[in-house]
Formats: sequence, C-alpha cells, structure tokens
Amino acid sequence: MSFIVAIDGPAGSGKGTITKLVGEKLGLVNIDTGATFRCVALNMLEENIKLEDEEKIEKMLKNIKIDMTPKR
Repeated sequence: MSFIVAIDGPAGSGKGTITKLVGEKLGLVNIDTGATFRCVALNMLEENIKLEDEEKIEKMLKNIKIDMTPKR
C-alpha cells in the first residue's frame, strides 16, 4: 500500500524538521515541494518564460527534468 502525507504550515514552523523525523521513523520518501517549485521557477527565468505565456509553461513542464536523489 502506498500513500501520500502532506504537511502544511507557515515558514519557519518546523515542517521540514517534522517531515524528516517522521520519514526516517517510517521509512518514507521525503519530497521537498518547495524546492521543486523553485526548480520550475528557475527554469522559467532561464528560459525567459512569462507567467502569461501558458503554452510555453505547459511545454516547459512537459520537458523539465528534476532529479530527486536521496541524501545519504
């Protein structure tokens, strides 16, 4: 069985700390969605894609490659 757990809250509230502890205890994969969003934003800046250009955003999202490598 697989499931997704989301932890939400304001900046600096301890979300990352709690996520790390729960993930380690239960053997879950932790995906930092904030980092994922920042990767998309960086790619948009590098490609000079504006928020108004939905077609370019859609194409970029279909082709972007974000590697998630676990920390060891």
